[in-house]
Amino acid sequence: MDEFKAQILQLVREACQQPRDSLERKRKLNKIIYLIQKSGKLLRVNGVPDAEEALQQTWIYFCQNLCEATTAKEAYNPDKGCVTSWLNIYLNYRLKDIYRKIKETQLKTISPITGENGEEIDPIDLIPVRDEPYPIIKDIQEWLTTEAKKLQRIHISDRPDVNCQVLIERRFILEVAWKEISRDFGVSIPTLSGFYQRKCLPILEEFCKSQGYFD
Repeated sequence: MDEFKAQILQLVREACQQPRDSLERKRKLNKIIYLIQKSGKLLRVNGVPDAEEALQQTWIYFCQNLCEATTAKEAYNPDKGCVTSWLNIYLNYRLKDIYRKIKETQLKTISPITGENGEEIDPIDLIPVRDEPYPIIKDIQEWLTTEAKKLQRIHISDRPDVNCQVLIERRFILEVAWKEISRDFGVSIPTLSGFYQRKCLPILEEFCKSQGYFD
């Protein structure tokens, strides 16, 4: 474990030992936030519209769920990765949310349009689309393709169709709910989620590290 991770982990332990809403915990949380911001290990959001909103939501999520699960299903678990990895996954989702809101706003401001032959044109076809997905999403999509065979070999016992390539694509890229994935494959949510956390997320995290998104 490098010095940064060790320092952050120690601060997390110290913060979570303090009573909730106590001044001492708040001081520890603020110190962690300062060190993470200074480290540059969060997703790069330069040029992303309303990025500050996504960052603010991420820090609120951090404070509410680091020690206890307040708004999340479970609190941060150090055994599943560094705090920065945990935050980057959440931040990526919030950036996607903001992009969706921008598209919805654009749709509402477009009046009905007809083509040359009088046919109505779907306004969504006229919305300027982001040329490329956020860099981390594009890189992961390419990785899922180039490393398909390797990722497909990592699967639930006796279920080669339920593998890391499929689950990372459906959960991280497409954000499909576990309930829907469970229905499609006939596998319980705890089994799917447990396998994903133990086998797939560590591989995904290693790939993101190799691309310089976080350490």
